[in-house]
Amino acid sequence: MPPQHPRSRMAVAALCAASTALAGTAAAASTAARARTDEPVSIPAQPAPLLRGPIRESDPPVSTAANFGKPRPPLPKPYPPPRVAYPPVFSPKNPLPPLEPYRTSYAARQSLRQRPATARAAPAPTVATSPAPKAGRPKPGREQNPFDPLGVPVGSTLIFPYVQASSGYDDNPNRIAPGYNHRPSPFVRGEGGVKVKSDWDRHSLEGELRGGYSEYFNYASASRPDATGESAARYDVTRDLAIDLRSRMSLDTLRPGAPTLASGEPRVYVINRPVVLGFGTQAGPTLKLGRFAVSLRGTYDRVWYQNAQYSDGSTFNLASTSYNGYGVLARVAYEATPDLKPFVEGTIDRRVHDSPVDPNGFYRDSKGYILRGGADVNVTSLVRGEISGGYGQRDYVDPRLPPLRGPVIDAALIYTPSALTTVTLRGTTSMNETTLAYASGALSRAISATLSHDLLRNLNVTLTGAYFVNNYQGTDVRERGANLGAKLEYKVTRSVSLRASYMHELLDSSFPNADYTANVYLVGLRFQL
Repeated sequence: MPPQHPRSRMAVAALCAASTALAGTAAAASTAARARTDEPVSIPAQPAPLLRGPIRESDPPVSTAANFGKPRPPLPKPYPPPRVAYPPVFSPKNPLPPLEPYRTSYAARQSLRQRPATARAAPAPTVATSPAPKAGRPKPGREQNPFDPLGVPVGSTLIFPYVQASSGYDDNPNRIAPGYNHRPSPFVRGEGGVKVKSDWDRHSLEGELRGGYSEYFNYASASRPDATGESAARYDVTRDLAIDLRSRMSLDTLRPGAPTLASGEPRVYVINRPVVLGFGTQAGPTLKLGRFAVSLRGTYDRVWYQNAQYSDGSTFNLASTSYNGYGVLARVAYEATPDLKPFVEGTIDRRVHDSPVDPNGFYRDSKGYILRGGADVNVTSLVRGEISGGYGQRDYVDPRLPPLRGPVIDAALIYTPSALTTVTLRGTTSMNETTLAYASGALSRAISATLSHDLLRNLNVTLTGAYFVNNYQGTDVRERGANLGAKLEYKVTRSVSLRASYMHELLDSSFPNADYTANVYLVGLRFQL
């Protein structure tokens, strides 16, 4: 080996010293980096030995770092985001699981009895099972009222029309006292009507109209029409404000033996049945203020009378007693509970007759008022309706006519002890006009009861009873009467039904020759939609 030059040895020594210094700097930097990343640091106890041999320019730099030549450790993987358990979405393709009845319920016991013995064995507690499919086609549900009419739909309104033809026998068609041209007669009766009921989201409309005519074969003068009708409409302006419109009508005839038609002559009597036509309406707003409801309505009534014909050929000018009635009705109700709504109501009205003087020379125009208080009740869905009581008075222009006054009691209650039985109780008080001399009017009170029971799904029996009293104030005339009856209805289909009825009527009057009794038998066929 050739000897090295001294200068070469010095250069090698300097290069080794620089290498050692660089290695120390790299080690220090690595130590600081590891300290920042909280990793263990490996520091050599002694410096690396110097390299032996010649140094070439092509040789890679030499480092004394602890991790020199080792792969860099991988970075820690981030934690995956937590999974959110969303509720399942049910759709026609993913329906809800079927419901199972309780094991002790009636439906479960019936289903267990109907299954075969092999299917009754309960599965093991750890075995999951699906509900057993029902064998055969399911039975259709039973309709609650299979014989009730369906009605004719007109938009969202249902119309229920009907017609009825009947024939029967009446032993006192004119309701007169025995001995005054009293004779029985068979008769036929035609009747028709319509009922309307709306099914709207807002507003409301309900109404019913019925009319008929009875033709007597042996007593033509007793033939007569009759009709009744009422309607109620509500227009909702806002949630708390509504406009109410109510109307009613009636068509009836006066019996010839009524005290109003008395001629004063012992052998002169009325030979026709004068027609009485009445119409009334109410209109006004109803405002709800929390639990209070305030109503204000204007009222109008029109009553028209037909002239009466006497047996001697003369005419009784009953048409002159026709009148118009104008009034105002105010009512305040409070909803104490959903089943109890007490109210206070007051009415003021005035009656103006077509002629200021009636046929007997009395001035019949009058003013009156009625104050009453009551409540709308609904007791456990068994008893519902309205009951009220108060006082009324009517003063007449003619000083010879005393005021017509007295307690006013009204009630309409429906008692439903079962789905097959319904009991209806009604009580009314009215102040009626009269032409009886020196009588200011007739204070009439009536109470009625109706019991309806379904013997079969298509067989119904109805029992009715009523009692009424007419007090002609200013005179000593009093009338007491009662009605008792029974009705039977057999529904062949929804549209056809057979009807039969019996009615007994009686009147006891203090006016001469005004008492009567009557029995009416009727059988008919009814068609409805």
